[in-house]
Amino acid sequence: MLKQRDRNIIQALQLFRCLSRDQISSLFFSKLKNPITSTNYVLKRLRREGYIMANENHVPYIYFSNPPAIKFNSQKVNHYLAIADFYISVNRYSKPSVFHVEPRYGANFMQPDIFMIWNGTPIFVEIQNSIYSASLMNEKFNRYLHYYQSNEWKNEGWNLTKEPCFPLIWIVSKKTNYPLSFADLTIIQTSDVESFISNDLFV
Repeated sequence: MLKQRDRNIIQALQLFRCLSRDQISSLFFSKLKNPITSTNYVLKRLRREGYIMANENHVPYIYFSNPPAIKFNSQKVNHYLAIADFYISVNRYSKPSVFHVEPRYGANFMQPDIFMIWNGTPIFVEIQNSIYSASLMNEKFNRYLHYYQSNEWKNEGWNLTKEPCFPLIWIVSKKTNYPLSFADLTIIQTSDVESFISNDLFV
């Protein structure tokens, strides 16, 4: 029989698409005396029982739901691991009340890496592992602008109980700051979560 923690691990793998052993340990076993040993034991059992799968070519292993949401060798594996790292980092300060990975808003609008409500504030997050050209970034953010101008965001569930508020857009990139200028959009760029906090950007 699955324990609640087992179910939470499986749900996390479905949300993030994949997780490393150490990420699972941080999320679910950090308060135990021997978190890595406990993590290994539980993950081995869940694999044996057919609930999860592992890419053994990566050390430590990378885990997936069964069936997996993405291929073991997908080019997006590192991107999804970065999204999970971001979630773990924000959790150190305050757990988001909502956290969606790659939500879809329609063909003409953006697809952010993350939508979350953090400390009561709606935020779109872009995790930029690669450097994009200025034209590509402007094209990406024009989709945000189209979404803003459509007013469809005012009908989102998180906006229905208060004065409509368009989400903050947070770019997390260790490599560059992008020259973006959109009067109707609030855009913040930092290298990591800690920079966001240390610069008093926490909302």
